[in-house]
Amino acid sequence: MFKVLIIEDEKNIRTIISKYLKRFDITCIEADNGVVGLSTFLKHKDSIDLVIMDIMMPEMDGNECTKKIREISEVPIIVLTAKNQDEDEIEALENGANDFITKPFNLDVLLLRIKNLTNFQRTSPLELVPEQRAVRKNGRLIDLTKKEYLILEYFFENPNIILTRDQILNHVWGIDYFGDDRVVDTNIKRIRKKIDEEKKYIKTYSGTGYVFIK
Repeated sequence: MFKVLIIEDEKNIRTIISKYLKRFDITCIEADNGVVGLSTFLKHKDSIDLVIMDIMMPEMDGNECTKKIREISEVPIIVLTAKNQDEDEIEALENGANDFITKPFNLDVLLLRIKNLTNFQRTSPLELVPEQRAVRKNGRLIDLTKKEYLILEYFFENPNIILTRDQILNHVWGIDYFGDDRVVDTNIKRIRKKIDEEKKYIKTYSGTGYVFIK
């Protein structure tokens, strides 16, 4: 599990970053000032992979917090700041920051900076295991019925595309099947119960079909 500590006094910025990074299965811990941030880092330092640090914060600013963290750890630190003078960047880097991003910033750029500083690579938490007719979610093997597996396999082959019930029915049950097409809904309900109770991966398009988000 890749974990990032966000030390930033503006709640909306923390929330935006956290929600974005969560899409890439990055766990975020939040702190609203340097004092809390340093305390949080000390508590979790063995599991934190990277720190995102604001500069202008109450109680302890980002430069001071960076220096204190750097005294005990080589964890990568990305500084965020509304200041954009060369001397501000120099000060942050001299205090031990690894990178410097000026607000406002692009979240995709932030992710690239994280990748450049760490060994983070986005991997899907869902992985088909054909030889066992199963799926692996976050490393845990989950057994599927034959039809559940075939549906999920079809989704993996056609990500981010609306698949109608008829398409799923014909692919999994065959064109000669004359039963109720609601059998598709029943099986997808079972799949969701096993791997997607939050409905994060399989989206329903009412009256149309389903989309597998990958």
